[in-house]
Amino acid sequence: MSLVLRAEHIRKSFGNVEVLKDINLSVEKGSVVSILGPSGTGKTTFLRCLNYLEKPEAGKLTISDVSVDFSHISKKDIQNLRRKSTMVFQQFNLFRNKTVLENVTEGLIYGYGKPKKEAVEIAMKELERVHMADYAKMYPSELSGGMQQRVGIARALAPRPDVILFDEPTSALDPELVGEVLDTIASVATLGITMIIVTHEMHFAQEVSSKVVFMSHGEVVEEGSPDEIFVHPKEEKTRQFLQRMLKREEG
Repeated sequence: MSLVLRAEHIRKSFGNVEVLKDINLSVEKGSVVSILGPSGTGKTTFLRCLNYLEKPEAGKLTISDVSVDFSHISKKDIQNLRRKSTMVFQQFNLFRNKTVLENVTEGLIYGYGKPKKEAVEIAMKELERVHMADYAKMYPSELSGGMQQRVGIARALAPRPDVILFDEPTSALDPELVGEVLDTIASVATLGITMIIVTHEMHFAQEVSSKVVFMSHGEVVEEGSPDEIFVHPKEEKTRQFLQRMLKREEG
């Protein structure tokens, strides 16, 4: 399979704290990559670097036909890079004063230049996919957290990006709502869209992933297939983390 994303030697610091230490990642087209690791280890920061919501000090990134060098990046580079991926956020990040439909069409019209009629058609198709078409005229405040996140997923799907980035998409949800969002993401995975998911849902990651990456203290400790990471981890750090997290899920 061909690579759709390659991150090389990504470094990021906040003040004197080095959060990302020479991160490298290759992602094949159509694959689902889950990034696991303890809180505060740089997973979300790395994800945000991939669409320049955070600015790395160094490193190179290629998504499809766009390549950038973070040490000297132009506004046009940033714009081109951001068109290649979309993001599903922890806190949904929906416009509170816009309807469900408008939340999905806004980016298509103003970010991608789609005519309104076409944007509405695309939006309704994606809302149908995540079982939210019946709520198109409602506002975020009228929806549960799980429903809001499903709208966020529809919004991310609508431009048909090369990569969708999921930043702990269930962490802000009540436990009883987690399943509906995980089921939605699993159904999206069957579409062949490349996804990178930062998650604390271990069983979900094991089931849905093509590749699993374990990070700790700003570094990639190991990566491999779900079987290699969950069943036969090579590193003690990985083993201890998974034992702790799987025990918590089962408890």
